Amino acid sequence: MPAIQIFKETALPGTLQANAIYLVTDPNNASFLSMYVVNSAGTATRRTPTQADIQALAGGGGGGIRRFIVADIAARDALAPADTDSVVVRDASADATVASGAAEYVWDNENTAWIKTSEVEALTENLVFNWADITGGPTADPAFIDQAAASRHNHANKTQLDLIGEDGDQVFTYRGESYVQSGSTNW
Repeated sequence: MPAIQIFKETALPGTLQANAIYLVTDPNNASFLSMYVVNSAGTATRRTPTQADIQALAGGGGGGIRRFIVADIAARDALAPADTDSVVVRDASADATVASGAAEYVWDNENTAWIKTSEVEALTENLVFNWADITGGPTADPAFIDQAAASRHNHANKTQLDLIGEDGDQVFTYRGESYVQSGSTNW
């Protein structure tokens, strides 16, 4: 099995190593990176979508949807509607149509007003559920479900899983043999 090399770069090199992964920082934002995976011949790569790719798909390239979450109606009213697509108000009780809880609003340019699109009433902490009253819930006995949850890390292939490890350099190993080699670390 060929070793996989991982390179951390500031730009994708002109000559690529076979069976490699290149992590390339975004020139506009060092918090983001692109990942390129190279084939076994070193001639072709596949790139993961970048933040700019996703924003272009979601918002036509204009930065995506402008959604805000604010504490109350006064904070909503302080927003510039032209810069807002929607706003969630955590405590919308100052809106006469909301008894309690949160609500979501969009700005209507034609009528120059906020329009409520949804609301959620706050649940009290005194809400109690009975297992037998849950419609469509599990049919298993609660004690059986608790036992299954407690046993969630018991595996039939434990012998094989125990063969996975790491060497002194914290590199992935299987049966004590390393399959990942470090490439460059230029960032």
